[in-house]
Amino acid sequence: MRKFFLNIFFLIILLAIPLESFANQKKLIIAHRGASGYLPEHTLEGAALAFAMGSDFLELDVVMTKDGHLIVMHDLTLNATTNVEEIFPDRSDINGNYFSMEFTLDEVRKLRVNERLKKNGSSQVFQARFPNEYSLFKVPTLEEILKLLIGLKKSHGRIMGLYIEIKGFATHQKYNLNPVDKLLVILDRYDYREASDPIWIQSFDSEVLITMRQKYKTKLRLTQLIGENRWGLSDTDFNYLKTYKGLKEISVYANGIGPWIKQVVSGKNISGDLKFTEIVRRAHELNLKVHPYTFRADKFPSYFDSFDHLLHIFFNELKVDGIFTDFPDQVFKFVEKGKK
Repeated sequence: MRKFFLNIFFLIILLAIPLESFANQKKLIIAHRGASGYLPEHTLEGAALAFAMGSDFLELDVVMTKDGHLIVMHDLTLNATTNVEEIFPDRSDINGNYFSMEFTLDEVRKLRVNERLKKNGSSQVFQARFPNEYSLFKVPTLEEILKLLIGLKKSHGRIMGLYIEIKGFATHQKYNLNPVDKLLVILDRYDYREASDPIWIQSFDSEVLITMRQKYKTKLRLTQLIGENRWGLSDTDFNYLKTYKGLKEISVYANGIGPWIKQVVSGKNISGDLKFTEIVRRAHELNLKVHPYTFRADKFPSYFDSFDHLLHIFFNELKVDGIFTDFPDQVFKFVEKGKK
């Protein structure tokens, strides 16, 4: 009889735990700007390849056009990843910048996407990636990405979620554009409304996320990205956010954090052992998910022996909840190997 009541007790506990709690135990493979290790970032083709490689989420950045459309683009400018200088040679500002907010969607559609160029425009950042002499790709809109994923769900039976970053809110405001409002309207139209929906919204700007939670009352999951103050990404004080007090404040408005790899493992000590920071442990104590960035098989910190070594440390020792990667296929193989 005692055993019977114990079984009933444990069953009640299991039923009381939301299904999402079980789903969230999976280590998420987040395709950083698509399968960007193989195809140019932020393209429909790169998104489709990321899906085929087993990614759980597609990470993408959104900026707005002059006529109010959300396009998928990492930078506020079009310089580094398109041929805008060739198509519109006289449209830059005095510093040579081509801001997306100064172009209509029809104009953006005339551009071709290339592998990311170095700041001086002389060559590709990653030389061994897709060659820029093949101009095959275009800039997609957010809605085109959404339609692609819906189509793949119907044809393949699996949904790949979206992990969306809002870029440069303050810059958009100077052009009287509101990417937050536009994003939430589009997501609502495609039935992305609840915390259980396959969507995360991320930003380096804490005020953007706080506004989404408090003013817009969004139920969608939010991630506070954590950079370095020297990067000049926003007015957010990242040094403070990395403290326990800062993480505790994040837990009020967000569901997770996205730290930089080197904020999690900072190097090696004098004995040659890897130095772990406290950020993952503290975040987990506050029930925050931890999704560090960016895991690249062709570029990772020198204090890791190999890409697999890097993955082992973060997944198996630090127990992070998912990672952003340019190489989702290699991460998928690593995760699957670990299940055997």
